[in-house]
Amino acid sequence: MSIGKQGRPRLFLDTNVFVDCLQQRERFFESARLLLIMGKVGEVELWISATQMTDLIYILSEGGRKQLMPRVMASLRGLRGFVNVCGVGADEIDAILETDWQDAEDALIHNLACQMRADAIITSNKRDFQRSSIDVFDCDEFFQRMQEMRGIPYGIARLRS
Repeated sequence: MSIGKQGRPRLFLDTNVFVDCLQQRERFFESARLLLIMGKVGEVELWISATQMTDLIYILSEGGRKQLMPRVMASLRGLRGFVNVCGVGADEIDAILETDWQDAEDALIHNLACQMRADAIITSNKRDFQRSSIDVFDCDEFFQRMQEMRGIPYGIARLRS
Protein backbone atom coordinates (compact mmCIF):
# COMPACT_ATOMS: atom_id res chain seq x y z
CA MET A 1 0.00 0.00 0.00
CA SER A 2 1.56 3.25 -1.07
CA ILE A 3 0.26 5.53 1.67
CA GLY A 4 2.56 7.97 3.35
CA LYS A 5 2.58 8.53 7.07
CA GLN A 6 0.26 11.53 6.71
CA GLY A 7 -1.78 10.40 3.70
CA ARG A 8 -5.44 9.54 4.04
CA PRO A 9 -5.93 6.09 2.51
CA ARG A 10 -8.53 5.84 -0.24
CA LEU A 11 -10.36 2.54 0.28
CA PHE A 12 -12.95 0.83 -1.89
CA LEU A 13 -15.13 -1.35 0.30
CA ASP A 14 -16.70 -4.61 -0.73
CA THR A 15 -20.42 -4.87 0.02
CA ASN A 16 -19.75 -7.51 2.68
CA VAL A 17 -17.96 -4.98 4.90
CA PHE A 18 -21.15 -2.93 5.18
CA VAL A 19 -23.27 -6.03 5.72
CA ASP A 20 -20.84 -7.23 8.40
CA CYS A 21 -21.27 -3.98 10.30
CA LEU A 22 -24.96 -3.26 9.74
CA GLN A 23 -26.08 -6.83 10.45
CA GLN A 24 -23.55 -7.15 13.27
CA ARG A 25 -22.08 -10.38 11.91
CA GLU A 26 -20.17 -11.60 14.93
CA ARG A 27 -16.85 -12.60 13.40
CA PHE A 28 -16.43 -9.37 11.39
CA PHE A 29 -18.62 -6.79 13.14
CA GLU A 30 -16.11 -5.05 15.42
CA SER A 31 -13.49 -4.69 12.70
CA ALA A 32 -15.98 -3.45 10.10
CA ARG A 33 -17.41 -1.02 12.64
CA LEU A 34 -13.95 0.34 13.45
CA LEU A 35 -13.23 0.87 9.75
CA LEU A 36 -16.48 2.79 9.31
CA ILE A 37 -15.67 4.89 12.39
CA MET A 38 -12.29 5.68 10.85
CA GLY A 39 -14.13 6.87 7.76
CA LYS A 40 -16.53 8.96 9.77
CA VAL A 41 -13.74 10.77 11.63
CA GLY A 42 -11.78 11.31 8.42
CA GLU A 43 -8.82 8.97 8.96
CA VAL A 44 -9.64 7.12 5.74
CA GLU A 45 -11.60 7.90 2.58
CA LEU A 46 -14.29 5.26 1.99
CA TRP A 47 -15.85 4.45 -1.38
CA ILE A 48 -18.68 2.26 -2.65
CA SER A 49 -20.43 2.02 -6.01
CA ALA A 50 -24.02 3.09 -6.67
CA THR A 51 -24.91 -0.50 -7.53
CA GLN A 52 -23.55 -1.70 -4.19
CA MET A 53 -25.80 0.81 -2.45
CA THR A 54 -28.88 -0.64 -4.14
CA ASP A 55 -27.61 -4.14 -3.35
CA LEU A 56 -27.38 -3.13 0.30
CA ILE A 57 -30.96 -1.90 0.29
CA TYR A 58 -32.09 -5.26 -1.07
CA ILE A 59 -29.90 -7.37 1.24
CA LEU A 60 -30.59 -5.45 4.44
CA SER A 61 -34.34 -5.29 3.78
CA GLU A 62 -34.37 -9.06 3.19
CA GLY A 63 -35.56 -8.70 -0.37
CA GLY A 64 -37.52 -5.49 0.01
CA ARG A 65 -39.67 -6.24 3.05
CA LYS A 66 -41.59 -3.02 3.61
CA GLN A 67 -41.46 -3.20 7.40
CA LEU A 68 -37.64 -3.22 7.28
CA MET A 69 -37.24 -0.37 4.80
CA PRO A 70 -37.41 2.59 7.24
CA ARG A 71 -34.59 1.15 9.38
CA VAL A 72 -32.50 0.19 6.33
CA MET A 73 -32.90 3.59 4.70
CA ALA A 74 -32.03 5.38 7.95
CA SER A 75 -28.86 3.29 8.31
CA LEU A 76 -27.78 3.98 4.74
CA ARG A 77 -28.55 7.70 5.05
CA GLY A 78 -26.21 7.71 8.04
CA LEU A 79 -23.46 6.09 5.98
CA ARG A 80 -23.86 8.59 3.15
CA GLY A 81 -22.56 11.31 5.44
CA PHE A 82 -19.06 9.87 5.15
CA VAL A 83 -19.06 7.16 2.48
CA ASN A 84 -18.45 8.33 -1.09
CA VAL A 85 -20.51 6.78 -3.87
CA CYS A 86 -19.15 6.46 -7.39
CA GLY A 87 -21.39 6.09 -10.39
CA VAL A 88 -21.63 3.11 -12.66
CA GLY A 89 -22.26 3.78 -16.32
CA ALA A 90 -22.32 1.98 -19.62
CA ASP A 91 -18.53 1.70 -19.85
CA GLU A 92 -18.29 -0.01 -16.46
CA ILE A 93 -21.12 -2.39 -17.32
CA ASP A 94 -19.53 -3.23 -20.70
CA ALA A 95 -16.24 -3.96 -18.94
CA ILE A 96 -17.79 -6.47 -16.54
CA LEU A 97 -19.72 -8.10 -19.38
CA GLU A 98 -16.38 -8.78 -21.07
CA THR A 99 -14.53 -9.96 -17.98
CA ASP A 100 -13.63 -13.52 -17.18
CA TRP A 101 -13.94 -12.95 -13.42
CA GLN A 102 -16.34 -15.42 -11.83
CA ASP A 103 -18.28 -12.74 -9.94
CA ALA A 104 -19.44 -9.66 -11.86
CA GLU A 105 -19.84 -7.55 -8.71
CA ASP A 106 -16.26 -8.29 -7.64
CA ALA A 107 -15.03 -7.44 -11.14
CA LEU A 108 -16.93 -4.16 -11.00
CA ILE A 109 -15.50 -3.29 -7.58
CA HIS A 110 -11.98 -4.06 -8.81
CA ASN A 111 -12.40 -2.02 -12.00
CA LEU A 112 -13.84 0.97 -10.13
CA ALA A 113 -11.14 0.80 -7.46
CA CYS A 114 -8.48 0.82 -10.19
CA GLN A 115 -10.15 3.70 -12.05
CA MET A 116 -10.26 5.87 -8.95
CA ARG A 117 -6.73 4.87 -7.92
CA ALA A 118 -7.81 3.41 -4.60
CA ASP A 119 -5.03 2.39 -2.27
CA ALA A 120 -6.78 -0.87 -1.45
CA ILE A 121 -9.95 -2.92 -1.60
CA ILE A 122 -11.27 -3.96 1.80
CA THR A 123 -13.32 -7.16 1.99
CA SER A 124 -14.15 -9.95 4.39
CA ASN A 125 -13.61 -12.47 1.59
CA LYS A 126 -10.19 -11.94 0.01
CA ARG A 127 -10.55 -15.07 -2.13
CA ASP A 128 -12.93 -13.13 -4.38
CA PHE A 129 -10.13 -10.73 -5.33
CA GLN A 130 -7.21 -13.08 -5.93
CA ARG A 131 -6.71 -11.57 -9.39
CA SER A 132 -6.66 -7.98 -8.15
CA SER A 133 -3.95 -5.69 -9.42
CA ILE A 134 -4.22 -3.53 -6.29
CA ASP A 135 -3.84 -4.42 -2.62
CA VAL A 136 -6.70 -6.34 -1.01
CA PHE A 137 -7.05 -6.58 2.78
CA ASP A 138 -9.58 -7.70 5.30
CA CYS A 139 -10.21 -5.08 7.99
CA ASP A 140 -7.76 -6.55 10.49
CA GLU A 141 -4.96 -6.77 7.91
CA PHE A 142 -5.60 -3.16 6.97
CA PHE A 143 -5.34 -2.07 10.61
CA GLN A 144 -2.09 -4.01 10.97
CA ARG A 145 -0.67 -2.32 7.88
CA MET A 146 -1.68 1.10 9.15
CA GLN A 147 -0.06 0.36 12.51
CA GLU A 148 3.16 -0.67 10.77
CA MET A 149 3.17 2.46 8.62
CA ARG A 150 2.05 5.01 11.19
CA GLY A 151 3.08 3.48 14.50
CA ILE A 152 -0.46 3.93 15.83
CA PRO A 153 -2.16 0.85 17.26
CA TYR A 154 -5.45 0.48 15.47
CA GLY A 155 -7.55 -2.25 16.92
CA ILE A 156 -10.66 -3.44 18.56
CA ALA A 157 -9.44 -2.27 21.96
CA ARG A 158 -10.12 1.32 20.85
CA LEU A 159 -13.81 0.48 20.48
CA ARG A 160 -14.20 -0.99 23.94
CA SER A 161 -12.58 1.77 25.91
